[in-house]
Amino acid sequence: MTEHSDTPVVIVERRSSGLGAFLGGAILGAVVALLYAPKTGEETKAEIRDRVARLRDDADDRYRRVRDDVEDRVLRVRGDISDRVDTAREDLKHRKEKAEEAMKVGRSTAHKAREDLEKRVAESKEDYRQRISELTEEAEDELAEAVETAEEPAAD
Repeated sequence: MTEHSDTPVVIVERRSSGLGAFLGGAILGAVVALLYAPKTGEETKAEIRDRVARLRDDADDRYRRVRDDVEDRVLRVRGDISDRVDTAREDLKHRKEKAEEAMKVGRSTAHKAREDLEKRVAESKEDYRQRISELTEEAEDELAEAVETAEEPAAD
């Protein structure tokens, strides 16, 4: 072992799609292969143009496929989000309707309870007045009777 084996090593990884590196390597490989091929300059240039055109077409095809895939995914996500928003709106609307219905029932019940209470209070007042009137009459009758009894000559 060497004396540097205990030295910490930092490894940096970069992630990329690899498409650029692939295309660059493909172009470089094609150029090197063409340069070492036993052909004339014109043939080599024509072959390079053809290969570059094919690579460009392949890159365009890949780009279109990736773009279409991304667009499809975006549309699906938008659809999912739209569905969720619609569901949430419907749920909120339903809850609002239930709350409004509960408020109406509560108001109606409170109104009826108030009417019942007012009726009972009125009946109680009427009963009170009637009872006071009856007691007053009884008291007056008793007083009149007492006065009559007091005015009669005492019989010995």
